[in-house]
Amino acid sequence: LVMFLLHQSFVWHSIYTCISTIVPIYFQLLFSLPAPLKYSYVYQIQQRSWGDKVVEWLTVELHADKEWVYAYLQPGYGINPMAFLVSCSTTLLLLGGVKESKMITDIFTWIKVALVLFMAIGGLLLLDTNNLQPFMPPELNGWNGIMRGATTSFFGYLGYDGICCVAGEAINPTVNLPKAVMYTLIIVTALYVVAALALTGMQNYTEISVESGFPEAFASRGVMWAAQLTAAGEVITLPIVVLISGVLQPRLQYALARDGLLPHMFCEVTPAGNLRKGTIVAGTIMTFIATFVPFEYLDDFVSAGILVAFSITNSSLVIMRRESPENTPFYLEKLLLLFNGLSFLSAVVSVHGPRNIVGKFLAFCFIVATAAVGFWISWSCPSSAVFGGKSITMGNHKRDNGNQQYFQTPFVPLIPCLGTFINWFLIAQLDFLGIFLLLCYFSLATMFYFHYGAKNSFGNNIGWDYPGDLGLSEDNEEGNNHAPSATCIENK
Repeated sequence: LVMFLLHQSFVWHSIYTCISTIVPIYFQLLFSLPAPLKYSYVYQIQQRSWGDKVVEWLTVELHADKEWVYAYLQPGYGINPMAFLVSCSTTLLLLGGVKESKMITDIFTWIKVALVLFMAIGGLLLLDTNNLQPFMPPELNGWNGIMRGATTSFFGYLGYDGICCVAGEAINPTVNLPKAVMYTLIIVTALYVVAALALTGMQNYTEISVESGFPEAFASRGVMWAAQLTAAGEVITLPIVVLISGVLQPRLQYALARDGLLPHMFCEVTPAGNLRKGTIVAGTIMTFIATFVPFEYLDDFVSAGILVAFSITNSSLVIMRRESPENTPFYLEKLLLLFNGLSFLSAVVSVHGPRNIVGKFLAFCFIVATAAVGFWISWSCPSSAVFGGKSITMGNHKRDNGNQQYFQTPFVPLIPCLGTFINWFLIAQLDFLGIFLLLCYFSLATMFYFHYGAKNSFGNNIGWDYPGDLGLSEDNEEGNNHAPSATCIENK
């Protein structure tokens, strides 16, 4: 909990927005790709989880015929028909418009919060301290097991960063967006921790149901009405997570397409302000994955991608707030590259190195070297006079004129560097298969870039200093497209 709060609570930029201002176009695509992994995976796991909860609710609480339920709702072969149903429904809802989706989201969010509060408070009232012993189960093999589990389930802690994907639709985002991120993080963290404590206090950890934790825990304590209420509440409110993930993915595609890294159809906006084509494509792909691909094959893969993306985001924030010395260009960037490399080596040696005195000494040396580089960045690289400093490479990204008020991350570069180190430490906990799949994913992205992105990138064709907002003019808004192929067509 402390590490998660430290390493992400103040990183308020979306991944793509942050890196797109300071790195070459190829790396913009490469480092932004873990974000769609995250949204697709969260979309998929919540859909399949909802399908499992529906089956559990029908068979346990409503006493439906198990043979019929399993035959039609769990036919086997990894197929999940209920995930298909909820995915199609949310995609159709999103196609109806953002305002309609927002209203439904607000209603279900308050119901969801009320449900979690009920489960947490009810669980604490029924808490048996004997169930909390041992507080660190022996099966975890100490802190290594805790870190391994935290890394694999890292995606479950995400969501607040998704606020950044809809920043363009927010009122006064420079003030409200950072507050929304931090308030969301604080509220979700508090609810998550209290609910987890309540659940493990109601029922021994070895007996907790994977599909229906709180309903089964309430039933084990004889409070059947609470079990039925929470079971129904989970089935009713869980699709809201699917809906939110569906909102975010098309907006990330919009940002990539706006810069020419995806086909321009992904940033076409309807007169009502909807990303219709992007929503259809994203919804179709995520529906297919959720229906046919069990999520246990993807957990380490996605967690590794997300952690890499967050490390890049943290490094980008340092570049936006600090500058290389006057006579040493790219000095800061080289130091950050060295810091990331040492962080990774420190993590690998600490986790997988020998447990004897030599291994411990080697790990200590790497950690000291990493800390030294971090402090050297703070000492040798001065603060930027304006946000972004000399690092802004894109003409459409406006510099701060020194008068604009915006949220400033405190203790830079300490917090971003600490977050980067923790991210690499968590990555080192993962199985080799997950990291290998991530490398394959990046390889496919590289092939796509050189086949499509390099030829259609706005920066490669026109340059980021081209006047106007990515070449979007009144002419091409009306359909007379005189701008390069990388631009978006907005029908206003």
